[in-house]
Amino acid sequence: MDQLTILADRMIHRLMTDQFLDGFSDFQLIAIIDAVCKILEPVSCLIQISAPVIIFGDIHGQFGDLMRYLKIVGTPPEQNFLFLGDYIDRCKKGLEVIMLLFCFKVKYPDKINLLRGNHECTKMNRTYGFYQECKRLRTTSIWKTFQKAFNELPLCANVSNRLLCMHGGISPLIHGWHSLKNLKKPRTQTDCDSGLALDLMWSDPDNDPCAKGFTPNKVRNASWMFGQDMIKECITALHVNMIVRAHEVVKNGHHIDCDEKICTVFSAPNYCGTDGNCGSIMRVTGDLKISFVTLKPKIDIKKLDAEKIAELEKQSRSNAAAKSPNPGINLLPTEIITSSKLEK
Repeated sequence: MDQLTILADRMIHRLMTDQFLDGFSDFQLIAIIDAVCKILEPVSCLIQISAPVIIFGDIHGQFGDLMRYLKIVGTPPEQNFLFLGDYIDRCKKGLEVIMLLFCFKVKYPDKINLLRGNHECTKMNRTYGFYQECKRLRTTSIWKTFQKAFNELPLCANVSNRLLCMHGGISPLIHGWHSLKNLKKPRTQTDCDSGLALDLMWSDPDNDPCAKGFTPNKVRNASWMFGQDMIKECITALHVNMIVRAHEVVKNGHHIDCDEKICTVFSAPNYCGTDGNCGSIMRVTGDLKISFVTLKPKIDIKKLDAEKIAELEKQSRSNAAAKSPNPGINLLPTEIITSSKLEK
């Protein structure tokens, strides 16, 4: 192994054993970040991945929960991984999350694929926590170096010609695979704030099943909300079976909609320590069977006010009363698995 791979291996061991980066210098962190930049620079906005693969949604600095998933499903090179972005911000261990994933990318570049979420754009992570985290634990130079790497992250993935994956959602600017293949990486904030790149990181499906077309996304004040007709149109145009995206908290960790044509995966259970949601990751087998590993939230009641406790109790009763057509199998105290299969 070369010196950089040895360094990545040492960081992986430290992070997975002790869950911190103490003992490594800023220079060593920057060496890993720069290496990831060089690996990603020639990669296009659309990447091709073959199943089997494990797909993660938002993590948002919840390093302990990332460790919980990896204990269940394994780590590279045992498995192939696709992460849909939003590794940082909101919670306090974004630096550990992104450095672990970057170290995996250095050591096993073909086993781990990282997409860009809206929080991997400078304006967002300057505002929502990562800048302050880097400044507090390291230096602002580290933060600036991360921005260079984030600018090289691809925006979407084609999994075995059956799944189109991105952080946010679809766009009226997708007219076929050529729209995604010809897209240039948004390397400036202006590029991040407009066009197809913006939509891939920011758009959302409309919760109204009767909604049609693309309408302005007033909730986020950016990009679009899209109706089920647009999902079906995109699926047909690209000849895929499902769109897989992240970007939204969903109560059960994952949510399949539109006749199983779109799935939202959110991997941060009890988001920000208060939401009470489950978190999920998607497993896609080589023969395109889909299952979900779902972590139940770990809730610290002491940190919640009476109103939030009452809300979570109501949610718990609702969950208990609900009769799921596919309730899943409890394999571990924190794991629920449900399955389906994509048509070939």
